[in-house]
Amino acid sequence: MSNGWYQLEHNRPRKGVPYLPGSTPRREPYIPVTRSTAPEPPIPERLPQEPPAPLVRQRETEPAPLVEAAPAEEQGETAWERTDSAPPPMPEEEPSAHSQTVGAGGPVVLLDGALHETLAGFIHEKPLERAVHAKGWGAFGQFETGRAMGEYTMLPFLQRVGEQTPTVSRFSLAVSSRDTPDASRNVRGFSTKFYTGNGVFDLLCNHLPVFSVRDAMRFPEFIRTLGPARGSNLRDPERFWAFVAHAPEALHFVTWLYSDAGTVKSLCHLRTYGVNTYVWRNAAGKRRYVKYHWLPQAGTEFLTAAESAALAGDPDVAGRGLYEAIARGEGPEYELRVQLMDPADAESLPYDPLDATKVWSEEDYPLQPVGRLILNRNPENYREQVEKLAFSPANLLPGAEFSDDKLLQGRSVVYWDAQRRRLGTDFRKIPVNRQEGWTPDQQVSSGLGAETAGTQVRAGISRRDDFTQAGERYRTLPREEQEHLEENIASELRDVSRETRETVLDYLNRADRDYGGRVAEKSRA
Repeated sequence: MSNGWYQLEHNRPRKGVPYLPGSTPRREPYIPVTRSTAPEPPIPERLPQEPPAPLVRQRETEPAPLVEAAPAEEQGETAWERTDSAPPPMPEEEPSAHSQTVGAGGPVVLLDGALHETLAGFIHEKPLERAVHAKGWGAFGQFETGRAMGEYTMLPFLQRVGEQTPTVSRFSLAVSSRDTPDASRNVRGFSTKFYTGNGVFDLLCNHLPVFSVRDAMRFPEFIRTLGPARGSNLRDPERFWAFVAHAPEALHFVTWLYSDAGTVKSLCHLRTYGVNTYVWRNAAGKRRYVKYHWLPQAGTEFLTAAESAALAGDPDVAGRGLYEAIARGEGPEYELRVQLMDPADAESLPYDPLDATKVWSEEDYPLQPVGRLILNRNPENYREQVEKLAFSPANLLPGAEFSDDKLLQGRSVVYWDAQRRRLGTDFRKIPVNRQEGWTPDQQVSSGLGAETAGTQVRAGISRRDDFTQAGERYRTLPREEQEHLEENIASELRDVSRETRETVLDYLNRADRDYGGRVAEKSRA
């Protein structure tokens, strides 16, 4: 996905049929958000050069034009044609704008500390790029609770109907650099930070409901397969598909990613999912498994592979659309819904509900409305307010905990370390993160009071079932979208080794015989 990793090259025009229609478009009253009063980081004053010299103070108003303007109808000529008035004298330069030298034209002195600090500050002012989700866009907003959820959780901002909580959200491309096209085939992230009176709560979601692996131990391996080959620095399909051949649990993820859902038309029409399973605990101590869903009020829209390729020339098309919509006062709205499950149900299901490569049946576990999010303010300082955002699934508040989801538990220990590497040990003091005075004892510990026992082992889950849900997903697609999915996969399998191709085709056959057969036929074309 990096550098348009999943951007397919064929441009055969097709029509896209959205798989997930989302909610019926509606517009509700606009809810203003109070601007944050958090102070911006102080800017150190520049020390004067020695010896001191009088400085010419810059005017705060707009400088006078070089040539005095006059109406063209009075002068009979345009301002740039007139030469009858001399421009005003240029302002004197401040001594602080120059390096310290031996004489006016001499060499720069080694001891010019002001020069060194100016250049060093410039070099270090950008934070390091994220290991994943490097490219992103952000916006501020407000979440309004639509249903009191005290029966299920103690999360403070979900206790009273109508309670409004300020937020900041970041959209991102999972495997990307800053020049990756927004329209590329990729996983979109949607992370939201809730600023509550009891602390900060982070909710991290992706636009696909499943992930490629179920255990965090395999996450680095998966991400590396999406990067360029070590020798050529070029994209090699064999790397990704060889991984799939050795990770059959990834087939469900592949079936989502290579459908039209893998290329998103607009961030304002983005449906996202929590992917991992969390735990909600109420005041009485009762625990339930929970999965999060964000539904766009404008509906869900995707691109075909051909449409995605056509938009690749405008790498920032999605970010621009989001920014301009908010600037017009038409910021997107998303409804938060949850699925809840009694942990006692887990053993009776044909799949493991804590497996991040699986979805829960919406018939058995219907989506319950919780509230809505309105994004209505663009950042004023992208670097400070978006690039320095520090998210973590471990940023919890009482009432929300981790389940035994292996992928989630792995994620819980690595995000804070990633933020320390990018932003330094004081990343919580950055105003947009709003955790000034944070101490480790504020970290929510999951599972207190729960019983567990067993022998320590390294083992997979007992109910793998890697193919059933991939086949179910394929069969829910309209025939036109099935064709898109088949061609998108086949176009890449043509360029991989025979062993890898045959293994992947076998997995597709196990999911659905039509699915496998049609991809096999197209991959020979």
